[in-house]
Amino acid sequence: MKDLSGLPIMHFERRKVDFGKVKKGEKREHTFHFTNTGEGPLTIDIISACDCTTVEYERGKTWQPGESGDIHVIFDSSSKDEGETITIDIILRQTAGKEQYPIIESLQYTFELEN
Repeated sequence: MKDLSGLPIMHFERRKVDFGKVKKGEKREHTFHFTNTGEGPLTIDIISACDCTTVEYERGKTWQPGESGDIHVIFDSSSKDEGETITIDIILRQTAGKEQYPIIESLQYTFELEN
């Protein structure tokens, strides 16, 4: 088992949101709140999502253990033809330990496209 001491841990109040029925062309928004419950500083390197998703957060910020932050997501249904589940991958910078492993967190939202 790997030693996780000194690493950041993103604890989210919710990791998945259901936007329900969405008409093509509508936008939906949600803010995911998180707290760094780990022992090390938390810095987001990259957030990757579908082209239909805009992600806003404090770029370049480092959250110390116990500090909280937000990731704001804007979904634009204009290019969608059916409902689906979208995954948002968050890659954290790791600075602790001798071996460097990527730390990847994921969030999701789902929607049902209404005609």
